[in-house]
Amino acid sequence: MDVVDELIELYTRHEASAIESDGAVLLKHFNVADRERLFEIPDYTQAFGLVSGCAVIVRNLATRHAEAQAQVYESVRLLRRMLDDGEPESKLGVTRRLVEALLRRGWPADLQRLYDQKAKILDWRDFFVSYTDRDAGATNQQFRRLIVSSLGVFPKGGDLKLNHLARVISRHLRRYQGLSGFFAEDELRTGERVQEEIDTYCTRAFAFVQLIEPLTFDREPPHNWCLHEYTKFSQNPAIVPLLGDKDRHFFILTDPHLAAIQPARIPATQAPWHQRIEALKQASISLEGERNATLRAKVKIIATRILEIRTEVIDAWLAH
Repeated sequence: MDVVDELIELYTRHEASAIESDGAVLLKHFNVADRERLFEIPDYTQAFGLVSGCAVIVRNLATRHAEAQAQVYESVRLLRRMLDDGEPESKLGVTRRLVEALLRRGWPADLQRLYDQKAKILDWRDFFVSYTDRDAGATNQQFRRLIVSSLGVFPKGGDLKLNHLARVISRHLRRYQGLSGFFAEDELRTGERVQEEIDTYCTRAFAFVQLIEPLTFDREPPHNWCLHEYTKFSQNPAIVPLLGDKDRHFFILTDPHLAAIQPARIPATQAPWHQRIEALKQASISLEGERNATLRAKVKIIATRILEIRTEVIDAWLAH
C-alpha cells in the first residue's frame, strides 16, 4: 500500500481534526517518533497535501448538503466539474475515492445504486469522431495540403490506408480546443470486440462529429460503420428520455455542396441520417480550401457549442 492509499484509509477511519491536530494518529500509523520523521517518508509531503486537501473538499460538500440524496447529486456534479476543469488526475481520483469512502458508504442501498448510475457520466467524453477509411487514399491526396499543414507530415506506405483527414479534425478538437474525445485509430486495439467498444464510446459522448465524404454513404453490405455510429449515438437510451432527439451532431463535409457528396439514390435505411445532415448543413463546415489556421477558427465554433451541449446534458442527467 503506498502513502496515498494509507492516508485515504486514515481519513476514512478518523476525523480530519484527529489526524491533523497533534499528529499522534499519523505518528502511530507510520510508526515514527516525531513529525520530522514523517517528512522523511518517501512521497509523504506531497501525498499528505493531496489527501488532506481532497478530504476538505469532501467534508465541505457534506456540510453544505446534509441530506443524503443531495449528496449523491452534488458529489457527481463536483467530480464532473473537476474533470471538466482539468484538475490533475491524482486529485480527481483521490476525491472520488474519499466521496465513496466517507459519503457513499453511509448512504442507503437505493442511494448507493443511484450514485453508481449517475457516476457513469464521469466516463463520458466531449466528442466522438466518426469517419470511414474506405477511400482513405483518395481523401488523403485530395486534402494533402491541409493534412501536412496540420500534422506536419504526409502519411506514407500503409498509413495511406488510414483517414488522416479525420485525424486532423480530432487533433483540432483535442489539442487546440482542449476537449476530450474518441478517435478509433487511437482507442481501438487489435483483438478487441470492436462493435461493443464503439457502441460504448458512442453512448458516452456528449457530441457527435462526423466527416462526410462520398463513401460515408456506402450501401450495405459490408457494414456501414458511419451509419451504425450515427444511429447508436442518436438513439442513446440514456439521453433520449432526457432530451429527446436533440441535435448534438456536427457534420464536416469534404465538399461545400452536400448534394455533390450524396448519392443520387438514398437508401431508405439512411433517409433519417440524410435528413439530419440536410437540416444542419448551414452549421456544417466544408474542408475544401482550408488550411490549419483557418480551420482552427471554424472548429473553435464547434468546440464552443460542444461545451454548451455538455453542460445541458450534465444538468439534465443530474436533474432526474
